[in-house]
Amino acid sequence: MIDKNKKQYEALLVDLDGTLLNIDLDSFILAYVDALSSRFTGLVEKENFIRHLFTATALMVENSDPAVNNEKAFYEVFCPLIGQPLENIKPIIDHFYKNDFPALSCWGSEQKAAKAVVETAKAKKIPLVLATNPIFPSTATLQRLAWAGLKAEDFDLITTMETMHFCKPNPQYYLEVAGKIGCPPESCLMAGNDTLEDLVAAEVGMDTFLVDDFILLRSGIKYVYDYRGSLEDYLAFIRTLD
Repeated sequence: MIDKNKKQYEALLVDLDGTLLNIDLDSFILAYVDALSSRFTGLVEKENFIRHLFTATALMVENSDPAVNNEKAFYEVFCPLIGQPLENIKPIIDHFYKNDFPALSCWGSEQKAAKAVVETAKAKKIPLVLATNPIFPSTATLQRLAWAGLKAEDFDLITTMETMHFCKPNPQYYLEVAGKIGCPPESCLMAGNDTLEDLVAAEVGMDTFLVDDFILLRSGIKYVYDYRGSLEDYLAFIRTLD
């Protein structure tokens, strides 16, 4: 882990997938898309459904309108592509998350030190944000959080598609988080395993900690960080904070 003169932080932001949650992300996404598409059999061909799903998700990620939350940005694209109104689509998706999504827990497991990270932040009374990319609805986020052995009440803020108006790697995502918790970006530390989506927090003035247990490298980009190490190293680091 990089050693430098530490400063104190008023808030800690930490990623979920690949950071607090041990997950085979590629296998999870394949299984997720396959299971969700099967719920739309009879409405749209599977190949077209998958293409439309990724198109709508990509445009949601690109959304830069602060008046449109991520959920609305997604469905405004997805519904016309599927050729069905929201009132027809939403019950299907809600049913999927309630009945099918839990079976995907086989792709995730508890990450050693995750609970201790939460307990340490609580003990030090440092606000803790689950800064997971808000491309999923709250139910999917809370279920994945449970796979990590954690609970919603462990966090002061959890970012989901219903509550956020930007996605990673848009730096505005981090400004929105800072605004929601009432903390200057310069007083926040973002920790995560993605060299693009998590380290981009530096663009708004946040310090960054690259958690490299399951590091996700992005081709064609240069990345810098203030600290680097395993989740165990991150735990040791926050234990030194006042």
